[in-house]
This record gives sequence, C-alpha cells and structure tokens, in this order.
Amino acid sequence: MKNVLLIFCVFMFSSCATIFSGSKSSVVFDSNVNEKTSLTVDGIEHSNVSFPYTTKVKRGFGKTVAKAEIQGYKPATVVIGKKFNFVSLLNLLSWELIDVGVDAATGTIMKPEYKNYVFEFDKLEEK
Repeated sequence: MKNVLLIFCVFMFSSCATIFSGSKSSVVFDSNVNEKTSLTVDGIEHSNVSFPYTTKVKRGFGKTVAKAEIQGYKPATVVIGKKFNFVSLLNLLSWELIDVGVDAATGTIMKPEYKNYVFEFDKLEEK
C-alpha cells in the first residue's frame, strides 16, 4: 500500500515532461565535408569534432543556434527550431495546473523540431 501511495504522490506532485523528457534533447549534426571542425552550440564550444556528431541541446521556447567552422570553408550555421512536446499533455491526467507551469518554466514543454541537422559548407574562394 505504501508503494502505491508513493507512486501516486510522485505523479501528482511532478511534471510529466520534466520527468520523462528531461531539460535537454540529443541531436545529431552531420556535414557535407568530412574534416575535423570547431562546433559551437548554445555558446558552448566543442573542439576537434568529427561528423556525424551527437550532442545535447537545451529545450525551451527560444531557438538554438549551432555554428561550425572548418579551415578553408565559409562558416556554416544551423538554427534549431522548437516544437511542442506532446509528453507534457500527460499533465492533464493529474488535473493540476502547477505541473503545466513547471514544464513551461523548465522548457520541457518544447523540444527540437528535428533530431538530425546538416551543415552545408562552401569552399572559400582563392584570391
């Protein structure tokens, strides 16, 4: 009986999207060039990266910008849009609006639009 009560309390006083999805999502970056690169995502630099490369990005309402630089190529930028995370609808089962507020405040109500992104590099023109 204690276990049932504990499980009930956990679901009543927590937010579903925060529990099931977390505050970050994994995305995979790839490229049309097969060379080591410097990758910046959410202001965090990842050095000496080979593609395909998997990393975590923050969930939330704002867009995430990823920038990659390879010597001899123009820098490439990818903007990661966000979409609604349907896991947050599980909050409706608890009938508590505080759960929706927690998910919205932590950003877990949103998730990256896609799981895979490709950087398209263009060679720098020689002078």
